[in-house]
Amino acid sequence: MNRFVTLFALLLAAACGPSAAEEEQVGRVTGGPMTSGDEDAQRRGPERAPLGETALVEMPSENRVVTIRVVFDAGSFEDGERPGVTFLAARLMAEGGAGDRSYAEVTRALFPMAAEIGWHVGREQTVFLGRVHQDHLDAFYDVFRDVMLRPQMGAEDFARILAQTRSELELELRGNDDEELGKQVLQAMLYEGHPYEHPVLGTESSLAQVRVDDVRAQRNRVLCGGRATVGVSGAYPDGFAERVRRDVATLSWETCVGRMALPAPPSPETPRVRIVHKDEAQSVAISMGMPIDVDRAHADYPALVLATAYLGQHRQFAGRLMQKMRGDRGLNYGDYAYLEHFEQEGWTRFPMANTSRRQQYFSIWIRPISADNAHFATRMAVRELRRFVEDGMTEQEFERIRGFAKRYYALYLQTESRRLGFAIDDRFYGVEQPYLERLRTAWDALTVADVNAAVRRHVDPSRLQIAMVAADAEGLAEALAADRPSPIDYPAEVSDEILAEDREIVAYPLGIPRARISIVPVAQTFR
Repeated sequence: MNRFVTLFALLLAAACGPSAAEEEQVGRVTGGPMTSGDEDAQRRGPERAPLGETALVEMPSENRVVTIRVVFDAGSFEDGERPGVTFLAARLMAEGGAGDRSYAEVTRALFPMAAEIGWHVGREQTVFLGRVHQDHLDAFYDVFRDVMLRPQMGAEDFARILAQTRSELELELRGNDDEELGKQVLQAMLYEGHPYEHPVLGTESSLAQVRVDDVRAQRNRVLCGGRATVGVSGAYPDGFAERVRRDVATLSWETCVGRMALPAPPSPETPRVRIVHKDEAQSVAISMGMPIDVDRAHADYPALVLATAYLGQHRQFAGRLMQKMRGDRGLNYGDYAYLEHFEQEGWTRFPMANTSRRQQYFSIWIRPISADNAHFATRMAVRELRRFVEDGMTEQEFERIRGFAKRYYALYLQTESRRLGFAIDDRFYGVEQPYLERLRTAWDALTVADVNAAVRRHVDPSRLQIAMVAADAEGLAEALAADRPSPIDYPAEVSDEILAEDREIVAYPLGIPRARISIVPVAQTFR
């Protein structure tokens, strides 16, 4: 989840936007990726990597807004028997008192500086983000350093943020956000029995039992110097970045533990469907996917980036799913495909930095659709995926999507803060060539045959797992299992070509028997 203490951020951005020098920025990186654990660590419990030095990523520029990112290789995968405890630890640091200031005094201190302190917890990374004009850097850093080094972690603040977190799980995620609920249920399917299984918010039963001492102990165990990378960008004074690195490096060495090794994710051999029954659902949210043995360091990553952009780039009409499902048929707002875990940054259409994972999954997101058309839309998406894996792209389609990607992906790095975040992610994956440079170099050398072959190597529709949120869960389950026709009515005329294709789609066999379709009441999700 992403939370910000943002004060006059829009005014700050308008007054002190990116400088021309940012466009040619080259970062300096010190430190290296963590290494694997040894036999002694395995005998002590879960295999863990040894602690490393606190790494530093510098991007000095003429930008008058200084950005600080402190990223810990720690997230909800380290929660253990207390799902949500890492999220609560980070939240209590960022949204509680720090140093000699109460939380109210922290916010008042940031107000006249138009500064922000943000934070985010993912499955594998926790990031604290600070941004301030260079004129206020010293005063701001006094506050930011206290948040990092001297959070009060008080019982009163804990009670407040625990209540907020329980509300976000039980009322917001379950009650008001069917899209996100579907995505989280899909991940629970893909990672059953795995440390990625539960949401970063935790579970209802865990949040009912967790105590402030658990949260304090978790901070000392995993949000510590031996698991941290510090990034600094902007027009900061000489020595400032190293000062931040040294400060973060002092965190919790006595209690800090190395990063836990991950078990292999489950490897489903057949498709399954899980439908969350929610009486008040006004539409059907659909997410589908499968674990995939590819991350940004993998040789096939650039080819698969092009493949998923062709299938469905996030909030772009370049993707085939978007063109055919929304553009041709007006089924819903959007239909996208993702090669890796995707979290949108704020109100942009771009991925948030510092949400990296050692284990990834391929997914398709069908944004909520009317219940009458949910079966049709599921069939259509599965059919498009199967046809894409079997037939691949044509040469013309390949050249079109490669040209699009080479221009569009530059927007991923359009701000200095995001470039800093992606450089830290490069370190996470152990790659030296910067993200966009690496993609463009590889894309220039690829052929359409290379991309199609990479898709067939890594994407297997027979392993597809499907999560849905629907009011009539039983009726939808029976329709899916019976493979009964799913006709579609349009409010306006459509072309004969679309109608001819629809005649194939409405009877397209999914081949998922009722025994592999489960129904879960919404109140039972993440108990």
